[in-house]
Amino acid sequence: MPWGESITGTLIGDVEWVNEGFVDAVDDLAEADFHWSPGGSAPSIAFHLWHTARWADRFQARLPTFSEGLRRIEPRTQIWDEERLAEAWGMSGIPGADEGGWGLNDDASAALPLPGRAEILAYAVSAFAAAVEAFSSLRDDELLARTGNFYDDDPWTVLDHFGWYTGHSSRHLGMIEALKGLLGMRGTVTS
Repeated sequence: MPWGESITGTLIGDVEWVNEGFVDAVDDLAEADFHWSPGGSAPSIAFHLWHTARWADRFQARLPTFSEGLRRIEPRTQIWDEERLAEAWGMSGIPGADEGGWGLNDDASAALPLPGRAEILAYAVSAFAAAVEAFSSLRDDELLARTGNFYDDDPWTVLDHFGWYTGHSSRHLGMIEALKGLLGMRGTVTS
């Protein structure tokens, strides 16, 4: 459903917009800039893109399990698992929930053996597209349906997942923009 033809279509347009922001923000980065961190509590751009892609991938695979009503959606698997990226990238058994970097302290996130920009970007593009595909399976009449969530036992709605996806992604995209600013580059919001 294209943007503006339904509530769900409009929300999917928002998801696509933030996903495209990531690609635009990292597309022209040199490898050293992609992996640079100013230290302290600021992970690299590589970490922010990888972590957000992991979240999108995890979301798209879990969506059909969030409620009985969503089981009508075809079961999905994570690209991370299908392509055995943890093994390929030497990241098997990394800390953080579901090999995604959740809950890592600053030292642990800085020590992750993240691959190059091209590999992470390709994974992100695939994970983002899979998340859009998963969202596209939803109907307007399901937006207020109660679901589970990733973090605790509090009930959510389908609509909450749209909000969390764009909010979480926007926070990490903002960090990428800030890191680019520290590198003396213009971000997508300053062009």
